[in-house]
Amino acid sequence: MSVSTLVSTARPARDRRTTTIGLIMVAIGLFITIAFGLMVPGWAHSQLTFDPINSAVHAPWHLGALTVVTRWSDVVLGLLAIALGVEVVLRHPRRALSRFGVTSVLFLLALLLWSSRTSGPASVNFVDLTAVLVGSSSLAMVLIYGSLSGVMCERAGVVNIAIEGQFIVGAFLGSMIESTTGNFWFATLAGALAGALLGWVLAFLALRYMSDQIIVGVVIVTLMSSLSSYLNLQVLTPYPQYNLGNLAPNVAIPLLYKIPVLGPVLFNQTGFFYLAVALIALVSFGLFRTRWGLRVRAVGEHPKAAESVGINVVATRYRNVVLGGAIAGIGGVAFMATQGQFQPGYTSGFGYIALAALIFGRWTPSGAVVASVLFGISSYLANNLQSYSIPVSTEVLNMFPYLITIAVVAGLIGRVRPPAADGIPYQRS
Repeated sequence: MSVSTLVSTARPARDRRTTTIGLIMVAIGLFITIAFGLMVPGWAHSQLTFDPINSAVHAPWHLGALTVVTRWSDVVLGLLAIALGVEVVLRHPRRALSRFGVTSVLFLLALLLWSSRTSGPASVNFVDLTAVLVGSSSLAMVLIYGSLSGVMCERAGVVNIAIEGQFIVGAFLGSMIESTTGNFWFATLAGALAGALLGWVLAFLALRYMSDQIIVGVVIVTLMSSLSSYLNLQVLTPYPQYNLGNLAPNVAIPLLYKIPVLGPVLFNQTGFFYLAVALIALVSFGLFRTRWGLRVRAVGEHPKAAESVGINVVATRYRNVVLGGAIAGIGGVAFMATQGQFQPGYTSGFGYIALAALIFGRWTPSGAVVASVLFGISSYLANNLQSYSIPVSTEVLNMFPYLITIAVVAGLIGRVRPPAADGIPYQRS
């Protein structure tokens, strides 16, 4: 079969998938427009507030509440979703997945406005947009750490399914170290070292013994989940002084933190948030603007060719997997710092969602960050919609982010190409 035949066969399949996701987006937009918009009485109103969390400290400049007509607000959101879907159908953009994520967020926002309207089902008759964004940023931050860890590993050709386990060990050790020393920097260092150690275990088994990387990652996650539950019962429960539940303090950037909405979200955050922003820039620059990054990408795409020009493929993969594990370990500490006490299972599969964000973002740091933000907003809204008395089961709402994850990983909304040698064992010639 010729190359032209292969290309012509691949394109229709890709176009069909893209068209399908576009049509789904149009259907979601129509549902928003009709169910949440046109079917709502014209006199119903929704209120958006912009009150920051912990307003007594570092209060931003005041911004009054905004009252909107529910019907036409949701109609506008629905039309935006329809417009995005039509664009995907007609233009088949490369960023169709991102547009799908935006449509999901539009759906959840429209649902919030519909439920909090006057005479609506919610007992809360307003939506605090600042609180939604601040809460979403905490989840997005953790997903950014996980997706950057995945980028570091998979760009070098190793699949890191163990991100969830690295989150768990980072959160567990972070809580113990911070509770003992009262210092989040020591906790961060402990989490990074623990995550790096698990990264080394993954690299050792995958590169030295060529074990299946998926299986090794799942084993690490299962081991860390079980071990943390056991130690929680045997250590943290009888000795609560090792799990005090301290929260990381916010660091307000002068003047910028006073900007309404954006100030509390971007400029009055913990040190872990700012560290995540720094890592985004560092990983992006390193992978695409340095000689090191060129070597890493060469190892992930064509290891034999990389070895032929003198690059040590195995050593490069070792370094990247260990560094990726350290980043994920810090992510676990960051999650603990926003939640307080360590609790078994409270990472809630974020490691797997981070992997979905990595795929969603096409194995690039910038794409992974955008996907992490979308997943963070979706997860936060889905987990908090129950407070708005949505006439849908809480369990169904909590399934929402995971359904998107399954759709992305399964390629149901468009396939993307990973690094060519990703997950493929390499043996020196």
